[in-house]
Amino acid sequence: MTTPVPGPRALVTYIRTGSREARIAYRELPEKERSAYRALVRRVFETALARHLGKRPARERTLALIERTGERHPQYAGGVRRVIRSTVEGVAVQGMSPRQVLTAQHLVIREIAKLHEDFRTRADEIVDPGTEFTGAEPQAVATVTLRLDGTMHTLELLRGAERMGGKSLGACIVRAWVDAEQQRWRSAKELGRYDLFPEIGSGKGGGDAYRHQAYSSSGLCRATVDRYGRLRGVTFMRTNLFAEDGRHGLADQLSEAIIEAQAGLRTSSSARDSVEAA
Repeated sequence: MTTPVPGPRALVTYIRTGSREARIAYRELPEKERSAYRALVRRVFETALARHLGKRPARERTLALIERTGERHPQYAGGVRRVIRSTVEGVAVQGMSPRQVLTAQHLVIREIAKLHEDFRTRADEIVDPGTEFTGAEPQAVATVTLRLDGTMHTLELLRGAERMGGKSLGACIVRAWVDAEQQRWRSAKELGRYDLFPEIGSGKGGGDAYRHQAYSSSGLCRATVDRYGRLRGVTFMRTNLFAEDGRHGLADQLSEAIIEAQAGLRTSSSARDSVEAA
């Protein structure tokens, strides 16, 4: 049997199969990623409880779940009771290590998955519901949200952006993009989707200098993306950036240019493929 990839993919496998190897795969993660995984399991655990117990959990149904899971895993019965009560009754979990909490949460998730076929079949969606990744940058003037496939969902300019020059603001936007892309790439790799291009900043692109550019309809700004659609540069064609609609209007202009650059990249790639095929 292939060893599950630690992270969300392993959790999906565990929900569907109950594989012990999938349940403990997270132990191979670095501490920083393990912390994120604990947060993921906690969210899925809460989703599982809501699926089985409803919005207003009845005491009898809650106790039945505790008893059922405890009977199947008697060595973890006390931990199972505590983690369920912590969510249902708002009681703090005490006297348990992070690993013990994680184990108990896993066991309850799987027990509920066995009771509800729809929970098992929707495991991918439950574990990875949003498939959107928001990046920020140190100056806190820009955020970028990407979809799992790398296309941009939103770009926001925050208060304070008006005090920055075009070059500095453009650099902040690119940094926010890189932050979002790093998150997206890790999740894509774990899920095995949209993960064929190299990690940004890894140096594995081989010095690829290909770029595609597009302008906003007003000509105010230009966005430059690489062959994978990742933002590499923002150029402003005028110095007066916020004259008309402030930072929100500028964000709309930037979004327009970036979306056009990504769309144009796909079009040009399709055209090249057609020529090569001919």
